[in-house]
Amino acid sequence: MDDAKRSFEAKTLLQHDPTNTLDSVADGLKTTLGPNTWPIVRDKVDDILTVTEDEILLATKLIWERLKICIEPSAGVGIAVALGQEFNDKYEASEGFHNVGIILCGGNVDILKISAKMEAAVQASQK
Repeated sequence: MDDAKRSFEAKTLLQHDPTNTLDSVADGLKTTLGPNTWPIVRDKVDDILTVTEDEILLATKLIWERLKICIEPSAGVGIAVALGQEFNDKYEASEGFHNVGIILCGGNVDILKISAKMEAAVQASQK
């Protein structure tokens, strides 16, 4: 599900890597970039950062608990990126503060199925 990042780096539209099992809690991101969205990414995007499954789960959990908003894990990706070390290293070091907008959407999630995955992510983060 890293076709956007790989396409961005290759400067050409790529499909899913054939070895990718498309197994992610962020099921809204299992699609590929298409001919309508690729030119926007190619011409307007400065960088694409990726996160792990556990980071997605922890970010989604954070929003559920702190904001009391049931977002879907695909929306948790933006939160995970903003909380991530790569983002902070890249943008905190530049002068001043930056405004960052993250769209929180959906609720397309089976709470019972994801709760066990969240629990495992929390336990892994505490090690």
